[in-house]
Amino acid sequence: MRNIIRHLAVALSFLAIASCNKTTSQSPSVDPNGPVEVLVPDHGAYTGAFIDFGDEEDDVALEMIEDFEKLVGKHQAIIASSSYWGEQNFPMANLNVAWRHGSLPLVFWSPWDRPYMQNRGPDKFNLNDIVAGKWDDYIDKWADGARQFGHPMIVSFANEMNGDWFPWSGAFYGGEDWDDDADNWKGPETFRRAFRHVVDRVRARGASNVKWMFQTNNYSSPMDTWNFAPAYYPGSD
Repeated sequence: MRNIIRHLAVALSFLAIASCNKTTSQSPSVDPNGPVEVLVPDHGAYTGAFIDFGDEEDDVALEMIEDFEKLVGKHQAIIASSSYWGEQNFPMANLNVAWRHGSLPLVFWSPWDRPYMQNRGPDKFNLNDIVAGKWDDYIDKWADGARQFGHPMIVSFANEMNGDWFPWSGAFYGGEDWDDDADNWKGPETFRRAFRHVVDRVRARGASNVKWMFQTNNYSSPMDTWNFAPAYYPGSD
């Protein structure tokens, strides 16, 4: 996923965007007391880009967005970038660049510590500690930043969990071992609990402008039944 340009064509049947048209910095903010509604386009699909914003995918620059749009000849409704737990901050500047350009920010929020290397297993931001509440202070501060941003945004927490390259993969948390209480495999169930914990805390802080995205990889690794996407699905609420 890292160090590449990834073009997204998203038919947002499960997401709502407040507006797919180009907006200005004067666009009204979201009512903090109500959820974000998703508007599916009447025709076609929204397009977005995961542009090369540096090695860590988090140095969002207007020039890079404009250059990409010139290349493809189309304004991008969605601009994606990364936010790593290892930085312990909220990417306000990055989101503002995308929003003021008239694009909806999509944030890949990854519970990952430096040096952000794949295939090395869980680090201090492991899923069990997240579920246990060890990182609640950070989650709350990030949620406060999202609420203060005040515009619609999509957040993909711990994406591609059905692969075996990121430290939040179910392969590192019991994998195919069965959890009788949860009626699910331990690896996927641990992810589900962490996902729900994070979502619940962010919502409790009043960040109603966040629309959550459950994002799997297009294939599972390992390619076993326990590791298929449905086992990881945290629910629609």
